[in-house]
Amino acid sequence: MHRPTPLRLEWFAAAFGLLMGLTMVYVPYAFTASAFRAVYPHVRPLGACFLVGATAVIVTLLYPGRRAWVAAGARALLLAPLAAYWWWVAVGGGGRTGILIYPLMAAGLVVEALPGWRRRSLLRPFLCAVAAAFGANMALRPGDYGATMYGGLRAVMQPLGLCFLAVALLLGASQLRPALPARRAGALALGLLGVLFAVLATALGRGGAWTGMELYALLSLTCALELLGPGWLPRPSGVRWRLLRGITLAAVLPLLALGGLAIGVSQRAIERELHAQARLAASAEAAWLDQGVRGARALLAAEAASPQLVREVLARDTAALQRRLARLEANGGMVDVFTVMDAEGHFVGASPRVGSVSGNFADRDYFRQAVRPDSVFISEPLMAAVGHPFVVLSVPVFHEGRRVAVLTGGLALERLAHASSLASGRYRVQVLDVRDGRVLRDTGSGALLALPRLPAPLRAAEGGSSEAFGEGERLLLQASARAAEAPWVAVTTTELQSAYAPITRLGLSVVLIALGVGALAVVLAHWVGRDMASRVEALRDAVAAFERGPLEQHPLPPRGDDELAQLTEGFNQMVARIAHSQAELRDAVAVREQFLSVASHELRTPLTPLRMGLELLLRQAEAAQGAEPERARTLLQRSLRQVDRLTRLVGDMLDVTRLQAGRFTLQPREVDLAALAHEAVERVRLSPAGASAQLSLELPAGPLVGRWDEQRLEQVLTNLLENGLRYSPAPARLGVRLRAEGDSALLEVQDEGIGVPPESLGRLFTPFFRADNAARHHAGGVGLGLAICREIVERHGGRIEAHSAGVGQGTLFRVRLPTGLAAGEQLRAG
Repeated sequence: MHRPTPLRLEWFAAAFGLLMGLTMVYVPYAFTASAFRAVYPHVRPLGACFLVGATAVIVTLLYPGRRAWVAAGARALLLAPLAAYWWWVAVGGGGRTGILIYPLMAAGLVVEALPGWRRRSLLRPFLCAVAAAFGANMALRPGDYGATMYGGLRAVMQPLGLCFLAVALLLGASQLRPALPARRAGALALGLLGVLFAVLATALGRGGAWTGMELYALLSLTCALELLGPGWLPRPSGVRWRLLRGITLAAVLPLLALGGLAIGVSQRAIERELHAQARLAASAEAAWLDQGVRGARALLAAEAASPQLVREVLARDTAALQRRLARLEANGGMVDVFTVMDAEGHFVGASPRVGSVSGNFADRDYFRQAVRPDSVFISEPLMAAVGHPFVVLSVPVFHEGRRVAVLTGGLALERLAHASSLASGRYRVQVLDVRDGRVLRDTGSGALLALPRLPAPLRAAEGGSSEAFGEGERLLLQASARAAEAPWVAVTTTELQSAYAPITRLGLSVVLIALGVGALAVVLAHWVGRDMASRVEALRDAVAAFERGPLEQHPLPPRGDDELAQLTEGFNQMVARIAHSQAELRDAVAVREQFLSVASHELRTPLTPLRMGLELLLRQAEAAQGAEPERARTLLQRSLRQVDRLTRLVGDMLDVTRLQAGRFTLQPREVDLAALAHEAVERVRLSPAGASAQLSLELPAGPLVGRWDEQRLEQVLTNLLENGLRYSPAPARLGVRLRAEGDSALLEVQDEGIGVPPESLGRLFTPFFRADNAARHHAGGVGLGLAICREIVERHGGRIEAHSAGVGQGTLFRVRLPTGLAAGEQLRAG
């Protein structure tokens, strides 16, 4: 009985590689956390390597018996991406889970490939080691498991670790002691371990850590399968299994390959589109800033050129200036507050929002830089005297070629941060001063005047778009555009995972479609395989029955018109031929046994009287007594008849031997069949057996000539006549008729003997065959005469038939022989 093969670690590793490959190829944006910083640029090629390695291992598992180097190559294809992933994510990224589990998986794969472990499994020791490693790390270093991914579990991480340790201890103890209680303890440990892994998978799924969720879910499923044991599925074997795995692989693998290629191309196209949209949003933000700055500059320049403002400044008409600045503040657009300073830097007037301000501001750059009448200066961001961050726009006021005042407009950065634009609806928008890099506008939660961590090209206002990890250690898509009217750069930012959500949904859809097609392929393969396998199994059962015993069975019905149907038909024909051959063999054996019995009797019958007569003559000779002449003659005549009988028997046996060996030949010449028939009848009439018989002969008026072998035809006539005499009660009555019919001669021999049973007529001319009533008649013979007659007649191109109405109704033998040229040609052909 075949022992079920335990679930091996190879299957777990192949399933993990397949899941990782599908995720990396179809949903690469699941790897946007900071732990995948090193892996993300190579995520698609690494995923392709995982898919190739996992597929190779699965194929070697589904098709065992391959060369050792094939299986080793498949494992190497899986171990290579696993090692790279472990180095980049676990070692480089600081992942505690991966740094433990991936080396254990790799070591298990290598050990299971060793000759002594090919029929054993390391899956349970692997699960035990993983549980122990997880438990120790969780209990000793719970802080390694971040709250972002593990959520509420972080508060119970130490008790959870102790549970892992207890389960690992229980599972390890069950491995060391194979007794029934230990096996039950092992089953309990597997169940608890599956639950613990399921809890971790649920927590990571809620935290959006899809790769960790896949790993823990796979571990939980593996515990469940191992708990069911190796016998929960039927052993994969037979034609149905071969068709199932072949059709499934042929359907799923090309679909995954083409799907991965298609999704990769579409992802690249959508990525380019998203980058273009981000750059367009940054350009729109820069254009919005340019529009506002352009309006503010135009307003300030127009007001500075107003003669009325010059008069009010020269006259120090504070009230008029206050009214003017209040009017500007109400219609200032992007500018929030306005001030006027005299040529020495003292405040002359301010808009209502500024309030009461005093002091000298001649040292400020916006005062010192306001020297050109055709230019509006934009200051770096600063904290104004009122305690709010501002950017100041300043323009000089000239009178008769000298600067008499400076008009300033203040842009409140707090209001700018909350202003709505086209880009702020979809992106986090930041506006940076290119001179010192500080933030002027941030629609997110960032602080104004801060120095954000941005890629160098974005900070340098070179424009474009890029993907980078931000402050939250999440991968971001950022784009920038330089404002033309101000030394500012607009930066738009969005999380890559949310930006690429449409591509992620597309990839998941393709994976689900592939899984659906794979499931459909499995169903179709099972259906097709069931039909084909049932026919092959029927053939197998028929062959088994053929080997076990008798062939008396119904033929297999061929279904369809394919090769299997042809094979079934051929099998039926082969069985029929073999059955027929065996029937003939049985008949031949029966005939041989009958022949041996009859031949021994026939040989013994003439030998007994022959021996007795010879012994009597010998005793008389030894006694020197002369035998009575009449008695001696009678003894010698009887001995002669017995010798003739033996001679005919031996001759018939020799003729049959020649027939079977193909050495039976004819010597044709011109023969008068009428004369031959007359001679044969007369010879039989004069024989002792025919002395009391009534023989009638009907011949044509003239000769009936043809090319025949005279001796063989005489043998046919003699056999038919003696056969009629032998099986007819005394006094026998035989009739011989000869006539011409067209190009043939028809010879009929009619007797009134014991007849032939209907079931024996078809075999009457078979060598060694004797009908049942002939054997009971005790008339002698071994069943060779009629067989020889048929062979002689057929060699002449003729036909011999036997007709009988039944037992006791006599028999008619009809011989038809061709005459003339046709007979000669057939004889030569024979």
